[in-house]
Amino acid sequence: MIRSLLLTLVLASPALAAGPKVTFVIGDKATPTDKLAAEQLSKDFHALFDAETTVQAAFPKEATNVVLIGHPQSNAAIPADGWPKLTSQGHILKSTKQGLIVGGGSPVATLWAASELSHRFGIRHLLSGDVMPVEKPAFKLDGFDVTLEPKILVRGWSMFNGSASGGESWTKDEHLALLRQLVKLKFTHLLLPTRVTPPQPVSVDGDTPGRKAFGGAKKFPAVDPKVHITPDAKALGFQVAQAGLVTHALGASGPSVLPQFFLANLERRFQTMTKYHHNSFMAGAMMPGDLDAAAYFASRASFDDKITAARSVADLITPICGEGVSDSVWKAFDLIGQATKLIEKNDPNIGIPSADMLTRHLDSKDALPAWITEVKTLYTNAMSEMYRANTRARDGARAFTLHHAKRLEFAMQYFTALEALYKAHDKAARDESLEAALESIYNGLNALGDSARDASDRGAIALMNENGCRVLAKLQTK
Repeated sequence: MIRSLLLTLVLASPALAAGPKVTFVIGDKATPTDKLAAEQLSKDFHALFDAETTVQAAFPKEATNVVLIGHPQSNAAIPADGWPKLTSQGHILKSTKQGLIVGGGSPVATLWAASELSHRFGIRHLLSGDVMPVEKPAFKLDGFDVTLEPKILVRGWSMFNGSASGGESWTKDEHLALLRQLVKLKFTHLLLPTRVTPPQPVSVDGDTPGRKAFGGAKKFPAVDPKVHITPDAKALGFQVAQAGLVTHALGASGPSVLPQFFLANLERRFQTMTKYHHNSFMAGAMMPGDLDAAAYFASRASFDDKITAARSVADLITPICGEGVSDSVWKAFDLIGQATKLIEKNDPNIGIPSADMLTRHLDSKDALPAWITEVKTLYTNAMSEMYRANTRARDGARAFTLHHAKRLEFAMQYFTALEALYKAHDKAARDESLEAALESIYNGLNALGDSARDASDRGAIALMNENGCRVLAKLQTK
């Protein structure tokens, strides 16, 4: 009897229970984008619910859980009666007797609908990839009645900045991976230069701090990146532009390697755009690894003009990190915003790599500006908040909080180095202060090496070695 009871308990265990069987119906006239939407949802349903999924053209004779992908014109299983009037960017999630409709007014809008469904089940689409929720949701296909139309019609992305930290250093595979995330975030346009000039390679061998990020490569970029992504972008539904769109910086206004973004200011810009019916936004992205929260806010605010920056951070963080994390992340982001404001006001070029980015402070006739110490304090406090968030975060999203913590550690070390360079104005303290500055840059770059996840991060490390560590090392030898 005991053995029978144990067997019953084992068989009834949720861990061993089979997931739902779900059929995705795409219709005989499915577009490539419709098929991509079905594939994306099939993958997400398997990850979320351990679902056994099937993608097929015809409506199944016997099936309990059916998802209808597309539009009545591409999928005859979707009834035309009751189909809402949608613009080319409108998309819906609607539960019906036939099944859950995931569709849009255009093929790319159907792909956005698929991403919206995954989002409502807790998946968060970051620029670096998707993150699953810490608590798996209950499976359901009923109860959905969502229609979304954009407030901002043009939602663009631009990340070519003419340096090794820009899109010029990204390989085609890296660009394609990013494009797949941008389409999930419902961006519509890409700003691509008419001609891409590969950055000058920088040596990253030997005792290069942060060299962990380069996987043994001797220089960065290791090869000349061949950036021919226009056909791939168009296949995903993007419109490609070379000019004519005003760029709004999501982070720094120039190619700074510092973590610079100001979510509260971004919120105000979106409020102004919707108030005055400005329907286009081209996001300038200098360091994409810093901009998940900014890109997420831009994505959600483009369809919901009531969302705030603070709420968007909570919506982004809580599903993938768990309760008790988003407050610390928001505090850290707010402190970064304050630091960004001071930098833009006093010296917008302070984080832009150049041959004199450090020596101009060493050679300055002025005393240490108070705002530099204030920025250092803001970055230090933000780092503490982000490490606190990382301690509390659960599962896969800890990589998100750790990346930001390491980036902030670099910023703190960078401004510590600047303080040391001003102390070096005293001839008696010059040698000691130069050594302290070099040590701070070295430690900061090792922190970046621990968290680098894309070519922009690696480019920042390479440029800071070329214009930071090596410049200070030469000064020490004089």
